[in-house]
Amino acid sequence: MSSIQRITGLASGMDIDSIVEKMMTAAKQPLVKLQQQKQILEWQEEDYRTLNQKYFDFRSTLSNMKLTSKYRARTTASSNENYVTATATNNAALGSATIQSVTQLATAATKISGTGSAPPTTLSGSGAKIKADASLYSQTGNFSNRITWNNGVVVSQSFTGDGDATAAVKLSNTPVSTTADDGTVYYAMNVKVNGKTYQVVNDKSNIPDNEKGNYAVYNAESGVLTFDSAVSAGSGIHVEYVADAVTETKTLSKGAATMQLGHGLIATDAGGDQAFSLKINNTNYVLENDKLYAESDTGKSSPVGTLDASTGLITFTDSSVLSGDNNTVSATYSSKYATMSLGSYNEDGSMNKAAFYINGTDSLNDVMADVNNHSTLGVSMYYDENADRVSLTRKMTGDLNKNKNGDEIIIGGSENDFLNQTLQFNGSVESGGKNAKFTINGLETERTSNTFTISGVTYTLKSKFDTPVAVTVSNDTDTIFKNIKDFVDQYNSLIDAVQSKLNEDRYSDYAPLTDDQRKEMTDTQQDQWDKKARSGLLRNDMTMKSSLSNMRSLIYSKVNNANISSEYNQLSSIGITTTSDWLKGGKLEINEDKLKAAIQNDPDSVELLFRATGSTTSEKGIVQRLYDSVNNTYNTIVDKAGKSTYVNTQFTIGKNINDLTDKIRDMNDKLGKLEDRYYAQFTAMEQAIQKYNSQYTYLSSFFSNS
Repeated sequence: MSSIQRITGLASGMDIDSIVEKMMTAAKQPLVKLQQQKQILEWQEEDYRTLNQKYFDFRSTLSNMKLTSKYRARTTASSNENYVTATATNNAALGSATIQSVTQLATAATKISGTGSAPPTTLSGSGAKIKADASLYSQTGNFSNRITWNNGVVVSQSFTGDGDATAAVKLSNTPVSTTADDGTVYYAMNVKVNGKTYQVVNDKSNIPDNEKGNYAVYNAESGVLTFDSAVSAGSGIHVEYVADAVTETKTLSKGAATMQLGHGLIATDAGGDQAFSLKINNTNYVLENDKLYAESDTGKSSPVGTLDASTGLITFTDSSVLSGDNNTVSATYSSKYATMSLGSYNEDGSMNKAAFYINGTDSLNDVMADVNNHSTLGVSMYYDENADRVSLTRKMTGDLNKNKNGDEIIIGGSENDFLNQTLQFNGSVESGGKNAKFTINGLETERTSNTFTISGVTYTLKSKFDTPVAVTVSNDTDTIFKNIKDFVDQYNSLIDAVQSKLNEDRYSDYAPLTDDQRKEMTDTQQDQWDKKARSGLLRNDMTMKSSLSNMRSLIYSKVNNANISSEYNQLSSIGITTTSDWLKGGKLEINEDKLKAAIQNDPDSVELLFRATGSTTSEKGIVQRLYDSVNNTYNTIVDKAGKSTYVNTQFTIGKNINDLTDKIRDMNDKLGKLEDRYYAQFTAMEQAIQKYNSQYTYLSSFFSNS
């Protein structure tokens, strides 16, 4: 804002603001022209970018049309789909194959609990039935073969890899361990990194070098678990292990009534040893017959609380033990767990092994979910309450165990293993696990699955049969035709967009509106004016005209490639020609019958007509030629009009806009100074008139008094 004091017509009675405004209107005309030039450049930039999006989209279409899949679509036909169905990849050879017979379908291996005895037995004993959703520990006596429970706590910890080359994580508790005959210490622990399973030992000196990548090392002194190599940043590390006991510490307020332990089942029968202890502030408490006593209370006369071992809830009956504002309470305890081991074979003969740790609070449904959701085991577990039996089914079909007559599903562990003992899979007989056996083109063969691929054709066997079934692979003419038609439609869309801009009328009398002019118009009038003002900004643009001319030339020219039949070496020979209306800029038309006939008669030549490569433009297919041309045009427009992510200094129009912006700023500074000068002149005039009026008034009063 100007600092000049403005006196506007008080003395002269003139409308100084109006006079200055009119004087400035004339002076602002050069500024208006600069602003209009800037607006036109901004509109041109927008028009160029809109068209360039079309070029970008068409370039993507051309990239896809370079792929063989656009020209080698295959369709299959089976002479009896009740027996065999088939699909074919784009590279499948044309022709037919005959499956003379199928003597055996592939089946998945299955084991059913209780089949190791005669007659087969059920899970439940003579008492209550098993409830799949109730805790296993609460139903221990309901199983005909009791569950062997161990004292210990199943602990789960999750970590995130940080990419450190010495990948290591620290566990909060010490895992239970066993020692093998060779002295190797193994830990009751499941470790997975992004789904890959590691076995854990205290050192790997006895592990073969080719197996060490599947092991991790746990140091019992430091509590650190270390991997062979870096665990990439963000990797999920999940560790599940069994600890002899855990210590859980909480801060309780004064007079707190209860404390809930994290593991809801507390072991209180550790072979005569105290399995549960409590420390409140600095005082130790012991458990006897579900009641808590101070260690010093040898007569056990004043219990301070109770423990519900089935839920892990401590209830304090003596409020004096929590008399402070913040009381530190630590509980050391064990829980109940059982184990089970399960394995399965892969198609390459390798075995997946999985160890499961079962909390006493887990239900049978929880156990089945753990098995079914195991990422690599590939076994489904199912319990039928009516039959009161459990089944295990391999998710993959076929005979995968390379050992002759070997099982596909392996029940591991000891006799006390939950699967062996309680679920009664010990000695169960496996059924299924058979390969599909068939004869194709006279060759007897077999596969692990009823769906398999041979030479790009995927067959699915539906039934056994001995009547030959023919499977024919042929060109999918309709799909290839559609792919080419889509390409032509995209080309025509680009031509139409560019040609419409080249032919757009230019209304030179409609300059961009100034702010003052907009104030005098309605919104509708402004829109109508703007539409004409920005029309034709790319009319006869040389970049666009050159692009269309070049694309037309590339499309019309023959493809001189030795691998293409002379009968199909240009677009017109396969039924694609330009429209008769030259005003449409060379848009293409398709003779559907002629194009489909060419695809059927010589699909290889049709493919090469579009995507053939070569050292010269003449040898290249239509798509290869157009891609180079369209890419050049796209880059040229980017140089001229930029992208949405560009700043003005990166492209020509942007630089011109910056130059005009600088000129507009300079012009505004000059006009501001000019306006200040006008007001200064009128202010001086007002001050002179005011002085004259004062003198006149003084003299008039003097003479009137004489």
